[in-house]
Amino acid sequence: MRTSKIIKRFYGVQGVLDEYRRQELYKIGNTGFMALFCYTLISNVIVFVIVSLDNYKHVQDILIWYMSINILFLRYGICGYVLIATRRRHLLENEVLDIQSQKLHLTFLATRQGIFLDYSIIYLMY
Repeated sequence: MRTSKIIKRFYGVQGVLDEYRRQELYKIGNTGFMALFCYTLISNVIVFVIVSLDNYKHVQDILIWYMSINILFLRYGICGYVLIATRRRHLLENEVLDIQSQKLHLTFLATRQGIFLDYSIIYLMY
């Protein structure tokens, strides 16, 4: 039960998480992980070679660039792939039977998240 809530929250799936959606989300997640794993191996080797050829003179600059590029790849590469793949496979679409109750529920969720964000920002400021 807890894992299905985490999966629904991470991928943005609303409604029932049936077996088909779960299997498709697992496929998307596994593909994203394999791409990230290969990228990490290759980028680590490239950074190691660059640092070795530089005779360890500019290690700090190289590591800052390395971390920045990794963050960009993760943000736009992997997260972008997950968003595009879930939309192409129509996993985010929800069959809405009663539009009014759905709007009321979404309004309640948005209000609750807004209040939580407001209190958390006020708490962090003081």
